Amino acid sequence: MNNASLRTYLYKGLIVGLVPVLAIVNLPLSGIAAPAKAKKAPAKVSVAQTKPGKAKTPAKPKARAVSQNTSFADSYTLGPGDRLRVDIFNVPEYSGEFYVLGDGAINLPVVGAIPIQGLTVQRASSLLTSYFSRYVKRPIVTISVLAPRPVQFAIAGEVTRSGSYTVPFTGDNRKFPTISQAIQLAGGTTQTANLRQVQVRRAATGRVISVNIFDVLQRGNTAQDISLRDGDTIYIARAEGVNTADRLRLAGSNLANQDATVKVAILGEVGKPGTYTLKGDTAGTAGRVTPPTLTEAIKIAGGSTASADLTRIRVRRNTRTGSGQVLPINLLNLLRAGDFGQDIILQDGDTILLPTATDVNSANSALVAASNLGPQAITPPRVVVVGEVNRPGTYTVTGSANTTNNNTQLAGTVALPTVTNAIQTAAGIKPTADIRQIQLIRTTRAGEQKISLNLFKLIQQGDTSQDIILQEGDRIFIPAAQNPNSQDVDLVASSTLSPTSIRVNVIGEAGAGAGGTREVPANTTLNQAILLAGGFNNVRANKNEVDFIRLNPNGTVTKRLIKLNFAKGIDSETNPRLQNNDTIVIGRNNLTRIGDGFSTILSPFNGLLNLIRF
Repeated sequence: MNNASLRTYLYKGLIVGLVPVLAIVNLPLSGIAAPAKAKKAPAKVSVAQTKPGKAKTPAKPKARAVSQNTSFADSYTLGPGDRLRVDIFNVPEYSGEFYVLGDGAINLPVVGAIPIQGLTVQRASSLLTSYFSRYVKRPIVTISVLAPRPVQFAIAGEVTRSGSYTVPFTGDNRKFPTISQAIQLAGGTTQTANLRQVQVRRAATGRVISVNIFDVLQRGNTAQDISLRDGDTIYIARAEGVNTADRLRLAGSNLANQDATVKVAILGEVGKPGTYTLKGDTAGTAGRVTPPTLTEAIKIAGGSTASADLTRIRVRRNTRTGSGQVLPINLLNLLRAGDFGQDIILQDGDTILLPTATDVNSANSALVAASNLGPQAITPPRVVVVGEVNRPGTYTVTGSANTTNNNTQLAGTVALPTVTNAIQTAAGIKPTADIRQIQLIRTTRAGEQKISLNLFKLIQQGDTSQDIILQEGDRIFIPAAQNPNSQDVDLVASSTLSPTSIRVNVIGEAGAGAGGTREVPANTTLNQAILLAGGFNNVRANKNEVDFIRLNPNGTVTKRLIKLNFAKGIDSETNPRLQNNDTIVIGRNNLTRIGDGFSTILSPFNGLLNLIRF
């Protein structure tokens, strides 16, 4: 070996021996100059100038980098706070435990600070291999993640508690949190969440991923429930419409708000408008809470009134992603066809409005009143009945009791007062009443409402929609008929709208002295009234005709002579139906008239004869 070769060999040995010492005292390598003829001296390392992607490295080493957990290493990206174990095969002085610093770099012996933030374990191992290959011949670098940093993500939109959340890795658990777990940490979704288009923004790449979490609930497609990465941002938008089937499925999942306590305001046609706090029901599936629904809110508010229009209910809902949302609801479809989709799940802050019906339908009112959406406490209403009734005035009206075939009241049933009940309470209508043009005036929360009723359709066609349910403060006016039809009068007189009994006067030559004022059943005819009064005086009565006197509502009196025919049925000419306060005068027969005449003439002489006899 010549002198030049010997000097070069000594220089190399000196540099290799001084590298660990220089790294410890943080001395730059630039202070040691290599001989002019050295061809393989290591280049100066400067983190500020050296870029990993442009580093001049030898050919790719044959030995590959390995990791502690292949699946975790393939998906986990390194970042500040990670505690790593870096091992260089057969070079223990360069190996050890290191932290990824706040700037995303790892500070290692010899090579200094190497930025590895955002790299997987495998890529970081390859990068460190390229750096250490300058100082170690064919290095084998192994990186193990001893303590991964917690995964931090942010979630916003239609969730109960939006914000930033941190999920640590515990023990051997190296699984990343998923979107569904993030939603659960945020307290679950609101009822307006659109789970079909959840967006995840990756912090590392800026890429936006759109996933359908509802597909996980509907079909169990866990591929949509992707794993999160550190720095991800989740956004859940508001659903434009309300799909009740989706809402029910969501409410029954672990993605819904499990608190299930909401504060809502209910206004309009309910018994007790106001603000209520509703709690969910835990009586269902074990561990699951059933959120409160719209019908539960109506029941707690005292039920709907008779004026409520259940087809036009509006629910105003505040969302977390924009302006308020108005949901139209038709609960009548729930009662008619069992459309449970109308009974929406409530959300905290909802405002419920039950409007006043513009047209009152008795059939609908009866359907609602008989359901659990009607008044929860039936108090007989006080109403005013005026016009062509026998006893006008103010009445507390109760409904007819619901009975079985043996006239026993059905347990748990409620009798609902109607217009016909009010008329019966007022002693029935007069024969001159016009039941085709009855007016009901009702005071609602929206103002005064006038409702026209035609009870003639009720007694002629069975149209029960005309007999509407009453509520407190109703005023009923029954006008007088202008030109009453005798057939209509007879039909009304035979209905329950007429009084149950009437008072008639039978005077004159009644049998056995039974004449006078008598109370007889309604719809009693003239012939029947005579018989109920004891019939005729067989000696004195005129059995062929009677005088019939009727007091008219306008103050006039009608008197006519009626030819009797007991073999004939109801007839307005010979055997009319009687009305209250009608008077029947049974006259004397001809023989009695002659006898009574002679008695009148001879009565003074009878007194004179008595004096003579004395």
